[in-house]
Amino acid sequence: MIAAGLGLAVWSAGCKKATDKSFLDPTDIGQINEQTVFADSALSIQFLNSVYGELHRTYFMQNGTTGGGIWAFSDASDDGEARWSSGFSQGFNLANVAGGADNSFSLATWNNTYAMVRRVNVFLDNIDRAPLSTLKKTRLKAESRFLRAYAYYHLLRTFGGVPLLGDKKYSLSDDFLLPRNSFAENMSYIEKELNEVAAILPLEHLPEDFGRPTKGAALAVKAKLLLMAASPLYNENNPNSGPLKAILGYESYDASRWKKAADAAKDVMNLGLYRLVEDNATAPGYGYYDMGIQRKNSEYIFQIMMNTGRFYEQYLLPASRGGQNYGNPTQQLVDDYAMSNGKLITEPGSGYVATTPYLNRDPRFYYTVIYNQAPWLDRTSQTKKPVDLYALAPGDGMGTAPYNTVTGYLWRRFCNENAGGNYGVTSQIGLVVSRYADILLEFAEATNEFQGPNAEVYQAVESIRKRAGLMPFEIAPGMNKEQMRAVIRHERRIEFAAEEGHRLFDIFRWKTAETLLNGPMEGMRWTKTGNTFTGARTTFETRKFNSPQMYYHPIPLREMNKNNLFIQNPGW
Repeated sequence: MIAAGLGLAVWSAGCKKATDKSFLDPTDIGQINEQTVFADSALSIQFLNSVYGELHRTYFMQNGTTGGGIWAFSDASDDGEARWSSGFSQGFNLANVAGGADNSFSLATWNNTYAMVRRVNVFLDNIDRAPLSTLKKTRLKAESRFLRAYAYYHLLRTFGGVPLLGDKKYSLSDDFLLPRNSFAENMSYIEKELNEVAAILPLEHLPEDFGRPTKGAALAVKAKLLLMAASPLYNENNPNSGPLKAILGYESYDASRWKKAADAAKDVMNLGLYRLVEDNATAPGYGYYDMGIQRKNSEYIFQIMMNTGRFYEQYLLPASRGGQNYGNPTQQLVDDYAMSNGKLITEPGSGYVATTPYLNRDPRFYYTVIYNQAPWLDRTSQTKKPVDLYALAPGDGMGTAPYNTVTGYLWRRFCNENAGGNYGVTSQIGLVVSRYADILLEFAEATNEFQGPNAEVYQAVESIRKRAGLMPFEIAPGMNKEQMRAVIRHERRIEFAAEEGHRLFDIFRWKTAETLLNGPMEGMRWTKTGNTFTGARTTFETRKFNSPQMYYHPIPLREMNKNNLFIQNPGW
């Protein structure tokens, strides 16, 4: 079951895709057994560093050889559409995943994440023999347990309840026929682990240990975990029956789970270490952009390290700017961006004009989406020139050829304006797992669900809108719970567009995917006549979402065939 790809007796230090000069140096030491590794202090630490390298595989939800999987989540939501036909999200969007229960993404997620769990268990089983100080060993153990807890969180939100291995280091002679643990058992285990490591990990690391988890990181992942568990998919209206009812969620509703989630987010806030990156003086909402192109700032709580380079620019930007146009935002997302005065485009007095739809929008729109005639750095002139996304425009225009947009839009989130996919400045950024804006909106959502929109809820939401550069940033006073819920869900969509799969997993846990992902998905087709552009909404795809099947990935078929104790997720 969990032996595949785990490297039972040997390991290969391979942080080549996950290096940071502070501590993840790519030392290739080949095949070395455990006795040799843990007799050496440097190799013992390098072994743990190799586990950090596995974070990329869980984040990409694939084999880690390419980066495109990072957007598979966004492009499987109502925010985007995958441009490359080989991606998981294109089949998912049509309820026709290639391979069915044996699809490559589910299999890679299962294998890679359990490989990470086992590496941690190998580390914990051996680290006490290493010639390191007791203080150092204690911290490294806590780091490894954090990584394991994060891996289980990833498994839980992907598959539902999974087998919990504890600290056992399985070998080929062991019995792998383990049943799936319940959702509640998974929750209890992960929460306990995060609580215990939070009490050990430091508030901050020395510069040479930048990128390792801190107390704040453990508390932030716990807040994310508890918010997920309090949400409707897991905490109410559980449609499953028999053993699956306990495996895929709680068996009964408990409102206090919202209170636990709110308290967990508040614990991070009370550390006093984090704040939003805010700069509305340079330009409205500039802090939102600036935060996204930095490696270190006051907002990031935990991130996965990346090499210096042009990762986002290479994958997201148009071909004319050296990029590969991996995914395209939808018109549904574009329509959800408010005007710069904070009003939705459908509200009276918003100032929205359909013939000039990109004027005076929420500043986050301009830092997330490339639209027809949006400026971007040109390689030849080294000046910003319009990107041509109108129908039949040479190179980048709307169409079906490789690297064309199918929605009339491109992503630019986390891209540096002074770079293209293969030119300009390089960026030192990571893959963000948790940042302070997430904590604020988690707190607001959980508090609102538990007791309604009090002053703290208003303050948390308005701080996000203020940083975004909306003017005025205040929201209407006197809202009820349902009205505030709509505001919070809107802010989450806009704030986290194209980021770590937030949107897909949000509409999963809210159990709204069955509505939002069933029906036509739209783009904007611009035509050019002379110097005049005319836009028309167009349907590029009709999505299909089967509930409850598509809320959970299948347990890989080959794992089901090896273990008769496993129960498959519904519909697979």
